[in-house]
Amino acid sequence: MTTTHEIQIGVTRRAADITRTKDAIWLIARKEAGEIILNRRGRAWLLAMVSVLSGFSLLLVGSTELSLLDNAQVVYDMSGIVVALGALLAIVVGADAFAGERERGPLLPLMLCPVSRSGILAGKLFGQLAAWGVMFALALPYLWAVGSTGQNLFDSILGLALFGTPVVLSFGLFAMGVGARLRSVRTSLMTMLIALLLGASPLLLGPSLRQSTLGRLFDAINPFSHAVNALDAMIIDSTGLMTQFVHFGVVLTWLVIAIAFATRSTDHLAS
Repeated sequence: MTTTHEIQIGVTRRAADITRTKDAIWLIARKEAGEIILNRRGRAWLLAMVSVLSGFSLLLVGSTELSLLDNAQVVYDMSGIVVALGALLAIVVGADAFAGERERGPLLPLMLCPVSRSGILAGKLFGQLAAWGVMFALALPYLWAVGSTGQNLFDSILGLALFGTPVVLSFGLFAMGVGARLRSVRTSLMTMLIALLLGASPLLLGPSLRQSTLGRLFDAINPFSHAVNALDAMIIDSTGLMTQFVHFGVVLTWLVIAIAFATRSTDHLAS
């Protein structure tokens, strides 16, 4: 028969295990965020992003008279570019998360940490979220620069946070899952770059192609399409956030699918 003292010991041990797990996840998250943001490669990515946003800002502002309608279009285009850049960074980091560490060697010590593989995945995901937060913050001055004279600047920032974040994290999670399964950074990266090219096609295809039967079918299942359609409605059409439930539901559904895929892939990860 279990005594009260034994129950207290069990609860204490359980609490200590939870604390150690949280500490391990936090350490992994700090390591990942530091490598993405603070090291040489991370600074190179941020510099590249700033350069791309600067170039597009000059291109967009220089090619329009910035009437209210044109201003909204410019803000929408800039928001879509930010989401695409965030997804690109998430793919590169995600493909390297497990496959890269396997090739470089530190995957085995990581697997021996006092945390489950789902916990390791959570720590790496928090690192990607931190990187996306930095990119989001860097994008704000550019959105203000091209949209400060319009009426939907706040809507663009809100839409970018609510719809861009799930899309970026979904691509990062799929990249981690693919990297865990394929075990090759190059193969995982090429696979996910093709997926991103397909997903971001709404930014490349004209309205006429998207209105075709195949285009509408693709838009219906593509989370990137729903994100940019929501941004289109909020920024250009001045539609309220409360009418974007369908778009929000689709991007969240894909985020849940990505979490499940990455979790299943890392649970069967062998060092």
